[in-house]
Amino acid sequence: MKNLSIAFFIVFSLVTLNSRGQELPNLKEVKLNKRADFRNAESTVVRVTEYLFHTPIEHKNKARSEAGKFLVDWMNGTPDHIFYLEEKETSYFNTNSDFLLMYMAALAKFSLAQPSIKGKRQQALGAMDLVLPYLYQHSDKNQWNKELWQLYDASKNGKLQAYLYQ
Repeated sequence: MKNLSIAFFIVFSLVTLNSRGQELPNLKEVKLNKRADFRNAESTVVRVTEYLFHTPIEHKNKARSEAGKFLVDWMNGTPDHIFYLEEKETSYFNTNSDFLLMYMAALAKFSLAQPSIKGKRQQALGAMDLVLPYLYQHSDKNQWNKELWQLYDASKNGKLQAYLYQ
């Protein structure tokens, strides 16, 4: 009986953690006015990126749209992080706003998880490693252009850096 209780507790905890990762915090309560506000919002940004990476791309999902707007506002205003949106990397996604949003979410997620990595290329490669598997699983591949398929294939074959920066 004791083992059953422990197993139930572990399963319940895992289900709770998984569902919390997919919950979106109340973004209307998060203010982004001062430098300290942006720093204090970093934990919310982590939750927002987790939410975006755990939900499929849907145009009619209002919560996903709000999450994207919050993320872009935070990325544009934070004085503590620099995000490089270079044409070299964004050109693969700029024909689809949802794909570009996910690339931006990947940049934020990678930068917050790896604050010591500041270089443009390292951040872009880290973000690509996050966004490409997500897009492969959660997007309509009929919307992929030839270049995005080539980028994905390079990533899958361990040749992403050479493909992007040859």
